[in-house]
Amino acid sequence: MSEIGEVLAKVDLDFAPSAIFWGADGLSLVGYGFFGTTGPFETQALFVLNTESGEIRWRTEVMGTTSAVISPVGQLVAGVGGFGRPHPITEFVEFQDCSDVPPSKREECKRFNEEEAGLHTVGWTSPPRQIWVEALDPLSERWTRDDPAEDVQRLVHSPDGKLLACTGQGLLVLDALDGSLRTGFSTVVSRLPAAFTRDSQRVAAADAARMVLVDVAAGSMRWTTGLPAAVTGFAFTADETALVVTTEREAFTLRAEDGVISNTVALQDPLLGTVVTVLGKGGRRMLRVDPQTMALWDLSDGGRRFSIPLSASAQVRFNPVLPEIAIASADGVKVVNSLFGTTVWEKATDRLTGLAFSPDGQRLALGGIDPQSSRFLHIHSMAPTSVSSLAFDGSVNEIALTSASAPLAVAAGDDSDAKASMFRADTGELLLEKRLPGQISSLEFSPDGRHFVTGSADGGVRLFRTDTGERRWIITHTGSVTAVTFLPSGGNGDVLSASRDKTARRLALDDGAEVWRFPQLQSVTQVVASADGRFVATACSDRSTRILAPDTGAELAAFSHDGKVRAIAFNPQGSVLATGGDDGVVLMIATATRTEIGHSQHASDVTGVAFSGDGKLLATAGKDKAVHLWNVAVDPPQKIRTLTFPQPVTRLLFHPTETELALVNDEPKPTVVIVDTDADTELARLVHPAVVNDLAFSPDGKLFATACADGLARVYPGRR
Repeated sequence: MSEIGEVLAKVDLDFAPSAIFWGADGLSLVGYGFFGTTGPFETQALFVLNTESGEIRWRTEVMGTTSAVISPVGQLVAGVGGFGRPHPITEFVEFQDCSDVPPSKREECKRFNEEEAGLHTVGWTSPPRQIWVEALDPLSERWTRDDPAEDVQRLVHSPDGKLLACTGQGLLVLDALDGSLRTGFSTVVSRLPAAFTRDSQRVAAADAARMVLVDVAAGSMRWTTGLPAAVTGFAFTADETALVVTTEREAFTLRAEDGVISNTVALQDPLLGTVVTVLGKGGRRMLRVDPQTMALWDLSDGGRRFSIPLSASAQVRFNPVLPEIAIASADGVKVVNSLFGTTVWEKATDRLTGLAFSPDGQRLALGGIDPQSSRFLHIHSMAPTSVSSLAFDGSVNEIALTSASAPLAVAAGDDSDAKASMFRADTGELLLEKRLPGQISSLEFSPDGRHFVTGSADGGVRLFRTDTGERRWIITHTGSVTAVTFLPSGGNGDVLSASRDKTARRLALDDGAEVWRFPQLQSVTQVVASADGRFVATACSDRSTRILAPDTGAELAAFSHDGKVRAIAFNPQGSVLATGGDDGVVLMIATATRTEIGHSQHASDVTGVAFSGDGKLLATAGKDKAVHLWNVAVDPPQKIRTLTFPQPVTRLLFHPTETELALVNDEPKPTVVIVDTDADTELARLVHPAVVNDLAFSPDGKLFATACADGLARVYPGRR
């Protein structure tokens, strides 16, 4: 795992790129900038870079380029301007035969031959201004289209890569493969790039003080909407049901269906004059930059959230995924958190001329000039930095954290000899290792952090002191242990265990003595306790969940699924129990009345359930790639929204004090995504090199840990 700001690739250039754009696949990057002068003309260099190897795939010289983009699959490069370099117009002046001139003229003849005879440049021809497309694999010219009147200024590829929208003195939508005209509107004059919908069927464009939406297939305008002032920026909302449009003083929400203005927000304390406007993903936030200031507004209420002074004119970019803003100027680069304005990373050594975030938000490309006047392009990691880590010989399967001035982490590795390792969560310093006979299936710290317990495939439940590593006791099930946990302090901190021997047990903290044993019909797969100590719940292979009395182990109620129960959790107040199964159903159960009060339905297996720290929210995840958020503080519980992901969510966990929800996607790249469930915004994206097996927040929420199959237990800040 790289640290934030770490240079992943360095490319030496003979020019400083002033514009940089990533391909949608994140594997290619196109950039261009001033290269030099040829005759009376300024020329530019344009290149396409392989972002993983740092190798330049293609390079050429161009003139007057105002836009260059790479297709989503990284195979086509499109630009507008002169393709190629200027060529001289020459003529030849014959040499004189000085032997035929009088002696008095021979010196003049020699001078003429030396200075005026021969090949002379009498003029220059520049490449014609065109829209052009080059194929990169194999390298070949795909097509060109003349633009002698400089009508086109900005290009945008459609998400499917089949179309190219051109804006300037008109709006053109071209076939990206052959350059043929799909549709065009000479009356739409725009200095801003167009925006496609995700299905590539509609394209929006700004025309001075109006917005237009074009149906590409029909070749017609669906609607036009006039605005009271010139448009400075626009973006589709995340669900594409609306467009957010900004002017100098206001933000408007236009319905995508018909262009009707549904909401108007006045911008509080706006920057006026010559400014650059950038809208964030989904049109939720807006940046404006003048030579002295960068300011951010929240467009939900028009409030200016923060301002950052600039000592020089700057380029700014939103991270497309995380709440971050990159600011590049002659002073260097600064990345700030767009929610709080706090600095995430900065480097104040290089004069920067261009910047761009990768589509996944994990990398930042910077072009510029270093103190030795060398031109460069660097790709930096923007992945959140882990506070500490500990390496294992095999997969890390379990992890837990404490809260303290010197916080601890304990993790279980799947080595040839299974072991539990405890280390300083803030430094990674290894404190102790415990080799155990059999894979460790579960582990947890006691509420006061003085002990940790392990459950193993050999049937053993073992309690250890965290200060000395001394084993306090061991008790043995006749089958492998599937889960262990502690009762809260009000329940004397005793240990609960579940086993394939068809029992759940309560074990005394002091000596491991069995307080009670509850036999079930099949293997007990999970056991949890409510935070108030009033209830214990178990999940069994017979597809049932049972609520038990913590003092006696007596069954209070039982609830069944049609499939195996995969997840159980109490809310912090102990008033609601949620259970999820392979039948796609999550049951919400009132513990006081032992009755079902609601259920969440997924299209396939439920993979996890979790309650927020205040107990008001319930998150349920399934293999259907959906996470449902429920308000369980009302009766009956009400669904708030559904979050959808490109891959199934395999695990989820709420921050103990914030509305942040950590989610795990294992395909195609194992990733932990942390979402602000109030703002519906990603706060962090932690890409891992292998499957993520477990998650843990420290009880105070200051730290967050992951157990990964690559052999590393990682600890991160609890907030980004």
